[in-house]
Amino acid sequence: VLFSCFNGQAAELKRVYGKLSFGYGDWNKGFVNVDRGEVWKAVADFGAVFDRGEFASFYEMNVLNHPVEGRNHVTQFLGHYRVVEGSNFTAMMKLYMSMENKFGDELNMMYGVGYLGLTSPSGFIKPYFAVHNLSNDYTSKKYGQATGFNGYVLGWVAAYNFDMFNEKFVISNWNEVEMDRNDAYAEQQGGTTGLNGAVTFTWKFMPRWTASVSYRYFNNKLGYDGYGDRMNYLIGFEF
Repeated sequence: VLFSCFNGQAAELKRVYGKLSFGYGDWNKGFVNVDRGEVWKAVADFGAVFDRGEFASFYEMNVLNHPVEGRNHVTQFLGHYRVVEGSNFTAMMKLYMSMENKFGDELNMMYGVGYLGLTSPSGFIKPYFAVHNLSNDYTSKKYGQATGFNGYVLGWVAAYNFDMFNEKFVISNWNEVEMDRNDAYAEQQGGTTGLNGAVTFTWKFMPRWTASVSYRYFNNKLGYDGYGDRMNYLIGFEF
């Protein structure tokens, strides 16, 4: 929807990228033992950059070491569109869907304003501020359904590329702060505000192959009351 206007604007495609990754995560490693066990996972990333905007997406299948009915699926789309040509301010949209969780399924829909002007040859930071709408299967006995308006989100995606010992590395971070949640969702997640993100260190050890270690962190999110974390280890192939 966000990029349907590209046809009328004759947007110029600058770059397309993708990546397939396989790896392992452990909820019990990190600073907090979340006590959710091991996670074998597969991830597919795909994105594109245009002169008027960009998008990034992924599909993630978790808990491959469990039977099919016990697996979790996550998919995301994050898009920016420069409404005014030449401006770095954007209309942004993010869809984040998590399915078949023990704590419930949900679709997060965020619509707001972003900025793409903080870039350099070595990295970038792309902030956004959005209204948060939620589709969720949780129903509170006191407050009713969690589905509906769910406050606001302040977030960003950032990365820094560097060379060391003649090898290529990337440090990246995505982060979101959820604010002013509705009462039912706050009850389910443990608070009216929440934190969700990850810091990843990636080594590009061959032209198309990567190895990464990711520290996944969250607070009053993912059905966990308080601060929790998880370590992820992935091998990826870029195309």
